[in-house]
Amino acid sequence: MTKKYLSASILSCICMTVTGCGAGASNAAVSPAESIGKEVISADASAEYTTPEASTEDASLVPIDEWEENWKEIMGEEEEVEADYDESQYDEEIVKSKVDEVIKNSKSIAEEIEGIEKIANYYNGYHFDADISQMEMNAVSGAEPYTWELELDSLLKRALEEADASKKEEIQAEQKKWKADFDRCYDVLEYEEGSWVPMQNCELDARFLKNRCYMLAKTLSDIKGDNYELPKRYFMDNAYVSDNGMLDISEGMEGGSIAITVVVDGKEVGQLAYDPLINDTTIEFKAQSGIEGKITYGWDGATLSITKSVNKVIPKGTELKFPTAL
Repeated sequence: MTKKYLSASILSCICMTVTGCGAGASNAAVSPAESIGKEVISADASAEYTTPEASTEDASLVPIDEWEENWKEIMGEEEEVEADYDESQYDEEIVKSKVDEVIKNSKSIAEEIEGIEKIANYYNGYHFDADISQMEMNAVSGAEPYTWELELDSLLKRALEEADASKKEEIQAEQKKWKADFDRCYDVLEYEEGSWVPMQNCELDARFLKNRCYMLAKTLSDIKGDNYELPKRYFMDNAYVSDNGMLDISEGMEGGSIAITVVVDGKEVGQLAYDPLINDTTIEFKAQSGIEGKITYGWDGATLSITKSVNKVIPKGTELKFPTAL
């Protein structure tokens, strides 16, 4: 990357010192969702675990691998960028020119979002080039979140210009709250160890910025009388917040697993669940810690219900509502 990106959160991705280099260094970044920090309370990871069977309560719930295949059929697979890696294309000005061109030439908000998704996917292309080093990946990983940051700034500006006075105040308040919620989530989810840290944190930035763009696109669409609709919400790589808590569902470090992070009144519980059962609104899980439960999720928030647990933070019978989706 020949230039530093503008956002403080993006700058932290690019400028962060790469740790874990040298003999005996770990190559895997460690997320708080999958490690036990000083404020993380985790149950015994050696609890007996069995692969869950299909739910008797909801026949639409299916194993994670089957649901992921269903998702690809519904949404289509993301196109893998096979072009040769070209570092010059990750320059800040080139990224901005690509985004500006899509915004200028799109005939609808839906077309614009689709175009931005293609740019962001292009800037993920370095993942498919086996000839570049981890340090090089870290250096260019900020292009994807920067793409979404530029789109967010543009959508927000246009929404404020189009809105009446009352709606303008509402949008400004929502954006201020989103930024505070994002910072709160980032403090918990930020990767801290391993040589992948800058890349992993930029990917974390990108998923929050992308979802915010979808929401702002819907706001702008409603103001303009356009027909943009929010996309289906994926079951993982999403966060939800309440006034005193947070729920994050992300991909586990091993296939067929999800990492679930719950924060309640400043106390954090990280758990790893293999072979959860999924549909487009619900996740049923049995974590290695022995915690079992259900998550219902969507653009209108999420609810976590615990059906089995000896954990003091989220004991059996706990039901936590997280009304804001990020």
